[in-house]
Amino acid sequence: MGLINWRTFRDGPNVMGQARGFMAMTPVMPGQEAELRAFLEGLPQARSPLARLPGTHFGRFVIVDQLEPEGETDPVVLPCSMLIFTACYDGAQDPFLDALVRELATEAREIWGRCIGCHDPSGAALRDYLLHNQIDSGFFVSGYKDASLPTVRSALENRAKVTDLAVRGQTMSPSELRGAFESEFADA
Repeated sequence: MGLINWRTFRDGPNVMGQARGFMAMTPVMPGQEAELRAFLEGLPQARSPLARLPGTHFGRFVIVDQLEPEGETDPVVLPCSMLIFTACYDGAQDPFLDALVRELATEAREIWGRCIGCHDPSGAALRDYLLHNQIDSGFFVSGYKDASLPTVRSALENRAKVTDLAVRGQTMSPSELRGAFESEFADA
């Protein structure tokens, strides 16, 4: 593993190349943690609602009720559970948040509607709530700092094609393999 070039992080705590990160930490209403956890666990894994947000590489919801400060032996129990939402996406923050409040309107009521202070989990009110609870990442890393989501998806599709061709090619003659390769990757 090589050394990290710290100049890579000069754009700010939530930026790496073309990728941006967003993190918000919101307090969960007492008595709502179990319902919130059940809703989040029930979200589809194969086709996450976050996939509806253009350019979103990754998104995650985590509920925490205690912290383990570095150097401490005992965890600190929080006065209420906290919902942490993180995302890595292409582009600027404003369009990302606009898409989030528009595309996740139904889910937002079930998620942030269970959080303290989110009186209207929709539209501009939800956007303002998330911005109010935003936390800068102390260290943001993107797996694809210079590749947009369409570029990453294209690369993954090509990798799958190469893998499939490698398996099929085990029984092909060199000329058949070349023909299959040229046919498969004619547009690449």
